[in-house]
Amino acid sequence: MKLMGRDIPARELLARIEERLRTRGLPTSEPADVPEEDVEARVDPLSFYLQALEENADATRSLPLHTHRGGAGQLVLVAKWAFRKTCQVFINETLGRQRVFNGHVRDSYAQLSAEVLRLRSEVEALRAAQAAPPPAPRSGRGGSKKSE
Repeated sequence: MKLMGRDIPARELLARIEERLRTRGLPTSEPADVPEEDVEARVDPLSFYLQALEENADATRSLPLHTHRGGAGQLVLVAKWAFRKTCQVFINETLGRQRVFNGHVRDSYAQLSAEVLRLRSEVEALRAAQAAPPPAPRSGRGGSKKSE
């Protein structure tokens, strides 16, 4: 998840980590170059999570095969691949309801996100209206007043 942006100064963060390591008596690392450019911009959490829900809504879509094992790792990958090929029908059947539920969650989150954005803009408009100076009172000259 990439929610870190320019709001967190990387050099300051590294300096604090180095200081904490030194106070614990641990050796510090060599100085690291922290690029000021190419830092990813801050991510809007609403759109980030909506995109993540969209990408992962289908529970029947398999993740890429991988293993953390060394020598026998290739055999494990072949076994996983064979299991998926032979049992995909059962996997789809088992996870069908979860896929539908995930779709509802994704759609609900999208609606809630849209409502949050609408409310934010409304709050900003109200704050701007409140910060604006009140209109000056009109003088009575030149205008016609109705008397009873």
